[in-house]
Amino acid sequence: MAFGRNARTTDPNARQEFAATIVPRFGAAYENPVRAWWLDPADLLRIAREADRRNLDILGSVHMHPDWHRLGPQQARAHPLDECPTEMDRYVFRSSGWPVNVVCYVERRHGAHGYALSAWDAECRRLALRVHRPATGGVLPGDGGRDD
Repeated sequence: MAFGRNARTTDPNARQEFAATIVPRFGAAYENPVRAWWLDPADLLRIAREADRRNLDILGSVHMHPDWHRLGPQQARAHPLDECPTEMDRYVFRSSGWPVNVVCYVERRHGAHGYALSAWDAECRRLALRVHRPATGGVLPGDGGRDD
């Protein structure tokens, strides 16, 4: 897995693109530079070159949807998120053409964090997703010894 920076916080061209294209198309919630991540093209190039060097393929992206409607600024609270792609996500998935795009929805309720994962192809069709936990050398509390 590789990580990239949010170009919206550093690149005036990315901010201009959001102001001219993204905000009018998807709404004022996207005026907030931390609401929507725009992968820095230099980081994507670095990631692609490293994958090529290691003879690996880039399969897709992983991003998070927090429970923004509870913890975000007041103007964002009318737009709840979940593990399904937003219209903005659909735009990005189709534009990138990557075969796998994972959304991790994280929320906090009653003092505990929980999450849900979903996977989508480049045409925004849901993909089957199976998550394996790493071997722990023992049984985790509450799992009854299952290894599935």
